[in-house]
Amino acid sequence: MSYRIQLFHSLLNNFLDGESALVTIEGDVLAVRGKNPATYGTLTTAAKNAGTYLKLQEGDIAILNDPFSGGSTLDEMTFIMAISEDLLWVRRKAIAKSIKAGKSVEEEGVRIPPTPLLQNGKFNAIILNAIQSHPACPPHFGDWIQAEFSSMSAMSRKLIETIEGIGFEITGELIEEYLHLSKELAHQLISEKASGETRVDVILDSGELLRLKIDIHEGKIALDFGGTTPSTIINLTESAAFGTCFHTISQFYGFTEYANSGSFASLQVTKPSGCWLMAKYPASTLKGMTVGIAALQLAIELALSHIHSKREKAPSCHSPLLVQFQTEFASTVIELKSGDGASAHQNGTCAQNEKLSIENLEREFPVKVIQALHRSHGDKKSKFTGGRGLVFQIQALKDIDVTWLSDLTKHKPRMIKKYSDFIPCEISLDSRGEMKILQSQGTQRINKGEILNLSSGSGGGLD
Repeated sequence: MSYRIQLFHSLLNNFLDGESALVTIEGDVLAVRGKNPATYGTLTTAAKNAGTYLKLQEGDIAILNDPFSGGSTLDEMTFIMAISEDLLWVRRKAIAKSIKAGKSVEEEGVRIPPTPLLQNGKFNAIILNAIQSHPACPPHFGDWIQAEFSSMSAMSRKLIETIEGIGFEITGELIEEYLHLSKELAHQLISEKASGETRVDVILDSGELLRLKIDIHEGKIALDFGGTTPSTIINLTESAAFGTCFHTISQFYGFTEYANSGSFASLQVTKPSGCWLMAKYPASTLKGMTVGIAALQLAIELALSHIHSKREKAPSCHSPLLVQFQTEFASTVIELKSGDGASAHQNGTCAQNEKLSIENLEREFPVKVIQALHRSHGDKKSKFTGGRGLVFQIQALKDIDVTWLSDLTKHKPRMIKKYSDFIPCEISLDSRGEMKILQSQGTQRINKGEILNLSSGSGGGLD
């Protein structure tokens, strides 16, 4: 790569943080970054919708959380800022996490379509007040939004100053060359591995069938989801489905850092109209954006392992275990990640407790964490074992309401013989010495003295 291309790539990497993207006003995706697979499709859709309908001027900022406009779940806000006359910066941040799955998206919280809030340097207090008047709007929403706007404005000025300070010019020719080289890189990395085709079926406990036929040929990958059924309770938007496909495949081949319109062209995704990967308003999307994405990741990884036998990897339980504790005065959601599947050369990575503060949980809610450790692994035969999940035992010191959501892929898909199955998430309730296994999702009052046992999933092993 030339010095100009390397410098451009470095500028993109240094600027983008968290879940974010840079997109030209014409719709060319320059870069996407994030840990959430859906990010790679939804943020670009958000930018496209804002660029088409809102005509943002330099410095203007719009917001949305509507999954059908490029959002994810309703407790995550997407910001679209015009940092120049031809460049949009899209960023996503969570606020007041919640597990509220309804029969429609309108029951899951306050849904915000693409809405301009900062125009010509003026904040639209009328629209903000209208949003805050919604009973499902999180507290202190206005203050949080204005703080984010201030932060984004400062960061965008710093980017412009950096570009001007080094005398760098972002031209159409530079963008075209960068996207072309990204496309060639993805093509090369895919071509270096085996070609072939296979089919994988994943049946969710809720009844949906995910059917994937994958064909890898001449550096391109075709994913055909023909035969995938309509929704029973799982709905995933088209943009989130594409993002998950791209993220899973680009991580496997190693070109996620070059996520843009160029590398996107290496994928062809076909989905039948009406299937659960093509959700339409007003479908409920919370389960799709969590357990639905996990099922899609599982299917793609299994398909890639069938074709690339020398780079195979045992399946992972991608679904986190989400648990919401709620009292009359407070609410919080904890997220327990699951372990990773083993590869052909090493054990899987164990889940880590990154964000959960036991001290804060016990201070804010009438609970006591009795135990927090890694889950024991039932796989004793495999040469390489899967990464272990987490186990938390939490006792209620007073009656407390709990809502939870875990994986719905406990039906085991067809595995290669050398794999051992991943261990799914599990929730149980110890009430006066009587143990009861709870469903994968639900809401229940946990009485004083009862113990909630939370176990996130463990990855599969590999001989």
